[in-house]
Amino acid sequence: MKKLQGKVAIVTGAGGGMGRAYAHRLASLGADVAILDIDLNVSKKFGEQLTAETVMDECRAMGVRSIGVEADLSNEQKAHEAIEKVVKELGGIDILVNNAGGAITPIEHSTASTSPRADTQRLLDANFWTTVNCCQAAVPHLRQRKGGSIVNVTTIGVDIEDKQARLAMYASAKAAVLRYSRSLAVELGPDGIRVNVIAPGGMETPRVKAAAKARNLVTPERALGIPLRRLGQAEDVAGPLEFLVTDLSAYVTGEVVRVGGGIHLVA
Repeated sequence: MKKLQGKVAIVTGAGGGMGRAYAHRLASLGADVAILDIDLNVSKKFGEQLTAETVMDECRAMGVRSIGVEADLSNEQKAHEAIEKVVKELGGIDILVNNAGGAITPIEHSTASTSPRADTQRLLDANFWTTVNCCQAAVPHLRQRKGGSIVNVTTIGVDIEDKQARLAMYASAKAAVLRYSRSLAVELGPDGIRVNVIAPGGMETPRVKAAAKARNLVTPERALGIPLRRLGQAEDVAGPLEFLVTDLSAYVTGEVVRVGGGIHLVA
């Protein structure tokens, strides 16, 4: 059953990893999907195996329309231009998934007392401002539809701390996304637009896996401390997304779904 037949969805940071998993699930549910990323070929950098030439082609193979837009979404103008391109080519917006971002700065000097201003700004740009820019660009179009769903992606690190406090500024940027999402949920509730958050734990995506050993994060050894005793996979976030963008969650807004195998319970 195609629960999202006739809907248009945008997924940012969907050139690979979790974003790709989000895009696949939306396409499988019948939604036309726009893939927005600063690099639409990012999967090739980390050896991620696609089933077609691009993520857009993978979505099209599921029988839906799909376009790709390459843009730096931390730039307000570029983000608005990207959203307008989606509206022009696919006819509107019903779902926005803000997945772009990550802990993309060197971990060697990423604590609260050592993170350089430039690194902190880069994390805010990639995680917070991409979300704000895309939400502000998309909201008028969601209002035209008289409803819709926004899902912003944060991190389980908003709730727990790395034992060496090495992800301070990344977690801070994601905490800003969480607080922003709650305010947005209150503002847009009267318009029938729901805003929720997915907070993944350590997901063994190709990009994360490539740096896992050097960072001592998301390693097989770390899985022993997770109640479910395994690392998360990109597909693990797709089920919660389906819940949050379909009528299964019609009376849910301003909530956080943690997808971390229970790590927040014991860390």
